[in-house]
Amino acid sequence: MDKQVFSDGIGQIIVIGGAVRLDFIAYSATEKDAKGQPVPVFCERIIMSVDGFMRSAEKIQETAHAIAKLAQRPSQGQPAEAAATPIATPASEAPSLKQLFP
Repeated sequence: MDKQVFSDGIGQIIVIGGAVRLDFIAYSATEKDAKGQPVPVFCERIIMSVDGFMRSAEKIQETAHAIAKLAQRPSQGQPAEAAATPIATPASEAPSLKQLFP
C-alpha cells in the first residue's frame, strides 16, 4: 500500500453525469470556528461510477452492521485480533448509520 489518506468524514456527495464524487473532509489543525472548534476542510475527492458507489455503499452498511455487533459483545476474554475479523452480513439487515451514530 503506497498511499493512505486520513479523513474525519464525508463533506459532500455529488452526482454529475453518471459519476459520484465523494468529498472527504478532515478537521483543520489551524482553522477554528467562532466557538474555537476545528473547522472541517476538504482533503480528498474520490470519483466512481454509480455502480461502483452502490457496491461501496453496500460494503459500508455491512461494516456498520459488523461494528454494531461488536459493540454489543462483551469485551472480556476476546483476543485483540477478533476486532479486525470481518463479519459479512447482508446490507438489508444492517442498521442505518443514523441509528449507529445519532
